[in-house]
Amino acid sequence: MARLLQCTFVPACAVLALNVTHAETWAFEALIGDAYNFHSSTRIEHEATGRRHWDGNYETRGLEGPFHYAWRIARWRDDAAWELQLLHHKLYLQDPQPPIEALSVSHGFNIITINRAMRFGPWRARVGVGPVVTHAEARIAGTSYDGPYELAGAAFLVGGGREVRLTEHLYALGEFSATYGHVEAQPKGTPRLELSISNPALHAHIGLGYRF
Repeated sequence: MARLLQCTFVPACAVLALNVTHAETWAFEALIGDAYNFHSSTRIEHEATGRRHWDGNYETRGLEGPFHYAWRIARWRDDAAWELQLLHHKLYLQDPQPPIEALSVSHGFNIITINRAMRFGPWRARVGVGPVVTHAEARIAGTSYDGPYELAGAAFLVGGGREVRLTEHLYALGEFSATYGHVEAQPKGTPRLELSISNPALHAHIGLGYRF
């Protein structure tokens, strides 16, 4: 009898351990927040007024529409995951220099990254890299420029946070992350305008996740 129990119990435990070791889950997370932008190297080349290059002072206005938000889809295997994330960052220039009257990337300094995430109990850490899709707007020497959405550069991020379980599948999140993105865009308008921005920023978000 003992031999029979050993022959059935030990393999069953091994199978269970294997399943736990390779447990896989999916999660969807949505967050909202704000950002602090460090001085960002900014360059414009305007066909009529020439070239300007300075360290721009930008703010995000995260809780003004369109909001500063992030969402991600994650595939967890044990305590590691691959994530697809969109961070909808925004930039509003606070120190325009003549002939620049206004400059913003408010409909998206959109950072799209593939992240590698790790979980340590309720704590998480991640690193990611990917492209930036922008929608820039400007007013220079009386001429308005608007969009389009364009693949304009690349960015990387590092971050971490904590989750708080609410139900079996639902949980709350609090996170901080740092990003660095560089873009070169050509907003529509005449005379021709080209601009580049190198933006380092810190982000804070809260949100909800659902695990399935």
